[in-house]
Amino acid sequence: MQTDFDRERSWWDAKVPKEESDMADESINRALRWREIERHLDGVKSILDIGAATGAFSIPLARRGFKVTHLDFSPAMLEVARSKAEGIKNIEFVEANSTNLPYADRSFDLVINMDGAIFFCGSDANRALSEACRVTGKTLIVTVSNRAVLIPGWIRTSISSFDRFIPSVKEMLENGFWHQDQFSENAMLSKCCTMGYLGTIKAFLPDELRSVLESQHMEITRLGGIGSLACLCGDEAVKRITSDHNLLSEFVDMCEYYDKCIMPEGPGTWQRAGLIAVATPAARRQ
Repeated sequence: MQTDFDRERSWWDAKVPKEESDMADESINRALRWREIERHLDGVKSILDIGAATGAFSIPLARRGFKVTHLDFSPAMLEVARSKAEGIKNIEFVEANSTNLPYADRSFDLVINMDGAIFFCGSDANRALSEACRVTGKTLIVTVSNRAVLIPGWIRTSISSFDRFIPSVKEMLENGFWHQDQFSENAMLSKCCTMGYLGTIKAFLPDELRSVLESQHMEITRLGGIGSLACLCGDEAVKRITSDHNLLSEFVDMCEYYDKCIMPEGPGTWQRAGLIAVATPAARRQ
């Protein structure tokens, strides 16, 4: 089923007040994404942040002197970001869709596309990934939602709401897709979401993400779970950890080690995106 981007835009506009309110393990995910970005800033002058929302990454990077293009297709998100970036000269705000970027090939040293600008493109998610690859000059960092960790959530919600496995469970299990209008039960599952709408979703498995990136002639330097330890520790432990700055800092160190050395293709965090990939245009590696 096709993505209605006008509907998606209105939905993202309505989500502005909660965009930077970290729930559950989101702050752990955000800290780990920052660490990956920091590893790839050497030699970078220009940065494109796709789906940059209210500027959680783009504005701090611009403050550090990088030439940043903040791209989003939600006018409300862009309005908030512009107000936060008042006085910063080296950041440009662009309203555009991640599936059709208005830039030439290899236009930016570093491209980051985190979560929503791929995940909520639904059937157009591969196109959004391909566009991010196309405009990357040196390094691409993307995060997407992990189908392996979403499936249990779909099952829990299905059983609690219907006492049976509804069709969207099988759809997520087999294809990683969700569309609000695909099955009659879907509207009930999303009734507590913003505007009673969950969006149009494509969740990936590691091999699916790898296949898309390699089809765009990208050489992958990292691909796997991000923050899997937080997911596996459970809500109560995470709540305690995130309420204590010292515990959080030490735990993020543990999460990095766990992702690298113990479960590199783990589920990742439950909130935000559970899979991360870092890739370089193959021609640069020859």
